[in-house]
Amino acid sequence: DNGWKHLRGDVFRQPESPMLLSVLVGNGLHILVASILTMVLNIFHVINTMETGEALTGLLLVYAATGSFGGYVSARLYKLFGGQNFKKNAIVTSTVLSGSMLLVFLLFNVASGAIGSSATDGRSVVEIMLLWGCILVNLTHSGTQLGARASCIELPTETSDTARPIPDSRWIKYKKFSVFVCGTICYGVLYVELHFLMTAIWFRGQTYLGLGYMLTVTLLATIVCAECTICVCYFQLNSEDHEWWWTAFWNGSSVGGYMAFYTFSYRFKQLELVGMYSNLAYYTSMSIATICIGIVFGSIGFLSCLWFTRTIYGAIDSDDDYPLAADDEDEEVVPLVSTYL
Repeated sequence: DNGWKHLRGDVFRQPESPMLLSVLVGNGLHILVASILTMVLNIFHVINTMETGEALTGLLLVYAATGSFGGYVSARLYKLFGGQNFKKNAIVTSTVLSGSMLLVFLLFNVASGAIGSSATDGRSVVEIMLLWGCILVNLTHSGTQLGARASCIELPTETSDTARPIPDSRWIKYKKFSVFVCGTICYGVLYVELHFLMTAIWFRGQTYLGLGYMLTVTLLATIVCAECTICVCYFQLNSEDHEWWWTAFWNGSSVGGYMAFYTFSYRFKQLELVGMYSNLAYYTSMSIATICIGIVFGSIGFLSCLWFTRTIYGAIDSDDDYPLAADDEDEEVVPLVSTYL
């Protein structure tokens, strides 16, 4: 049970692809905040849920208005990882997910018009592009600037100059299995609400009205995801495996894999879609939803484990409380990142 104490010089070592990880977590938290705020506004009837178009418009407006939140989180994490190119971080954060979704929407609109089905009118397309380019991108850049100027997240330990080798243990053999465990538990919390949501949208063709229940399930799933990823992170650290950054993200994002499997099976077992347009609309919208859900829960898992590791290593005040391993005694210790700019 003391294996994690030997990792104080490696637990906060810079992960692989720090730019990508910070961008994904920032976008995931952005989507989560926008979704919760939209549900709250719907519950208090600020947005009319009886009108499908108004509900979707409200979601887009809230998502654009909260763009600074995603940029701020992304920049704070990027700074924690020792990154310096904050301009690139701002550009990638504001375009990698939202820009991809906009491109998919434009391609879907062109394909809908090509097959003779109803497509979004040109005015609405221009408004969506302006909403993305003039509001979302600018707010994301503003959030990134605030995150870059903020003090670096303080870490309770320093990182050694030489990386500690990861021992061959039972954990390494079953490391990938943890992804299925976390995904199964979190997906079990979402399943019932997801079923009612899919039925309301694809069978009745209307906006889901049980937003109070949806908000409760979302908060409950957030707590469950955090608990599962923290438990797996503890087992990983106890096995002296310090590469937990991406593992925490993938454990949480595995919910998206279960979501993809469910939407695929739902299409053939429950729906009778006729025509190319119906199938194209279903797979396009559900693919976007699946990716967003995976990124959201991956971000929850990552931030939960970051809080957990900072807490447990910060609880140890001196080196006497957790002796160094034999091969770590002569290692030079240097900080991962400075506490301040």
